[in-house]
Amino acid sequence: MKVLLTGSSGFVGKRVACELIAKKHKVIEYDKDLGKDILNEEQLLREMKKADVIIHLAGIVENENPLLFKINVEGTQKVANAAKKAKIKKLIFMSSTGVYGFTKGEVNENSLIRPENTYEHSKASGEKIVLSIMDKTNVCVVRSAMVFGANEYWKNMFKMLQKKYPLPCEGKNKFQIVYVNELARAIVTVLEKGKNGEIYLVAGKEKKTLNEFCETVQKELGLKEGVGHIPTWIGVIAGKILGLKILTLENIRHLSKERNYDTSKIQKLGYKQNTTLEEAIYEVTKELKKKK
Repeated sequence: MKVLLTGSSGFVGKRVACELIAKKHKVIEYDKDLGKDILNEEQLLREMKKADVIIHLAGIVENENPLLFKINVEGTQKVANAAKKAKIKKLIFMSSTGVYGFTKGEVNENSLIRPENTYEHSKASGEKIVLSIMDKTNVCVVRSAMVFGANEYWKNMFKMLQKKYPLPCEGKNKFQIVYVNELARAIVTVLEKGKNGEIYLVAGKEKKTLNEFCETVQKELGLKEGVGHIPTWIGVIAGKILGLKILTLENIRHLSKERNYDTSKIQKLGYKQNTTLEEAIYEVTKELKKKK
């Protein structure tokens, strides 16, 4: 298939592009770094006419970014409009488990969504937009868990653990995340096998607590295992003093959320996790060391 991939130069996009190529699909890259604007519907339409399907990953995750809603919502609307005009056969939309807000216990695709911050609301709006055109083209939504990989966020997280900084929360919450390479494989599985109008939740199979995850990272880093804790308000003050963006109130909220997901639906499509969490931590550690 010819696949138009928005956000192709991004953290997830690069991995999805590699997975698509490995599966013998042709990738048509669409990214701001390539001079391609998600808000330019004419440009989108021209590129879509070259494609059979589209994977829409482009978006902003930082809540403080003033363009977040414009790109994530208005941009998704323009993608949906262009997909209808170009008669695209299938549209995959990258959403987030963030749409659930704060949860208790295990959630699945049918669980009630309660978005709270700007990013979460933008993803919930994006889902509505793409699902509204499923009578015109096949549409699937991928709700991804927190994505794990060698980016700036995890570099800072590993640095905190290396320096034995205490967690600004209790750390007892389930911390079910997804390795970026596994997410890419899952997205391509949904592209190839996903059914029209369906939502697929993607997360790793391991359900460690945040404390257990941190101890596993410490073990990989060759450190003595053990995580200290401080109240959230002290963490926020420490973050300001030390200039650590990872210790903003929003990031601490993000870190301390319950992340407990039922992934049986995507497994029924034939997706099976290849990389264990421990193996992913090893790979991410190795990659971060190379970037120093």
